Amino acid sequence: MPARSMDLPSAITLAAEEAPETAWTLPPWALLLLVAGGIALLLLLVIKAKLHAFVALLVVSVAVAAVAGISPTEIPGLLEDGMGETLGEIAIIVALGAMLGRLIQESGASEVLSGRLLAAFGERRAPLAVGLTALIFGIPVFFDVGFIILLPLIYSVAQRSGRSVISIALPAVGGLAIMHAVLPPHPGPVAAAGLLGANLGWVTIMGLICGLPAWFIGAYLFGTRVGDKLGTPVPTQLLGEAREQAGTSGGGVTTQAPPSLRVTVGVILLPVVLIMFNTFAEVVLPEGVVREVLTFIGAPVIALTVATLLSFWVLGLRGGFSMERIEKAASASLGPVALVLLVTGAGGVFGAVLEATGAGQALADLLAGTSLPVVVLAFLIATALRVALGSKTVAIVTTAPIVAPLIHELGLSQPEIALVVVAVAAGGTVLSHVNDSGFWLFNRYMNIDIRTTLKSWTLMETFMGGTAFLIAAALSAALSLT
Repeated sequence: MPARSMDLPSAITLAAEEAPETAWTLPPWALLLLVAGGIALLLLLVIKAKLHAFVALLVVSVAVAAVAGISPTEIPGLLEDGMGETLGEIAIIVALGAMLGRLIQESGASEVLSGRLLAAFGERRAPLAVGLTALIFGIPVFFDVGFIILLPLIYSVAQRSGRSVISIALPAVGGLAIMHAVLPPHPGPVAAAGLLGANLGWVTIMGLICGLPAWFIGAYLFGTRVGDKLGTPVPTQLLGEAREQAGTSGGGVTTQAPPSLRVTVGVILLPVVLIMFNTFAEVVLPEGVVREVLTFIGAPVIALTVATLLSFWVLGLRGGFSMERIEKAASASLGPVALVLLVTGAGGVFGAVLEATGAGQALADLLAGTSLPVVVLAFLIATALRVALGSKTVAIVTTAPIVAPLIHELGLSQPEIALVVVAVAAGGTVLSHVNDSGFWLFNRYMNIDIRTTLKSWTLMETFMGGTAFLIAAALSAALSLT
């Protein structure tokens, strides 16, 4: 494998081997009922009891382990192993990605990027320009932060062009949403890659192959058409608040020397390019020093470290920032990712318990008997959890350990596993509705009613997720025939 993958499957298999014999005495049908009961309990705790997803996943993991017969003295160690192995590399990647995104925000790079794209495309193609800005900006920047940062741009472009604000907003928020769903270093795809043993380079390649057409169809083509039909005006009463929020989040901050477009795009794309070096080094190059160097610098942890340090210099110090301000920006970036990391780690705990109890293998055997491709099963399970739970990340980290045993049993190649990651992310994207924070964020800042939000935001998310899944399924079928 080109990069060290977050080998949770090996870790949880070891945990299973060390688990007490009583954990393996339940018949397969009972283990399947146990999985169903655990998911039902998770839904109950999150939806009805309003318990935080992190705590709910831990409670469900303990309950499933106890009912399966694992000794109470063994359960704490199993939980710790699942959490530690999952977050070992994920935490580093997500944290570095957050720091990189924060420096891009505070340096004024987003204004440079959006301004040049708008000048190049013109106001007639303003939705395309804003959407491309969001796609590039969305590589290192989390969805909710990117949404707030781009709001003043969305409002001002809609005012200047005289078009419906939704026709400008949907291509933008769609670009942020699809990058957040399918592309590292965002938590969902990074977590799914770790839980399924996928190489992040292949996840990046397949994420772009499936995600970019999904954005074009679901966010740009559909978004502009439905936006123009709805004819929603710019909510002028929210303009001031949007600018204030963007300033609080680090956007719109002027510096002594804003970065050039070349520097901005270079910093954003650098980690992606380095990870690609890693992915193709073992495939293309013979063993030797060059291959070892490319494999090292393209390892996701090293690639993100290099890109983050470079952003400190070219976006920070050269832009007039002091080291103190850079340090504060980097520290501030970690707050929003803490809860995401905890939920991701708890998903790894749930996966470790499923494996250690034998429930994961029993479920894999059942799914294998359905004759459905694993990419389809992954999408359907993630979709069901997305609709029930609302959170894209929770749906992804809950689905991945369920399908992981089947993936390893089938012996899928790295490109095929990456396509399963995309399918899980696609399932976690579709059918966003009233239990999703993104739904309400769009609803509030577009100043629209729930019905209009369903007709715009929800349909956009569904078209994007559905398109990404169809492309992933077609590619997976093609690879299986080769």
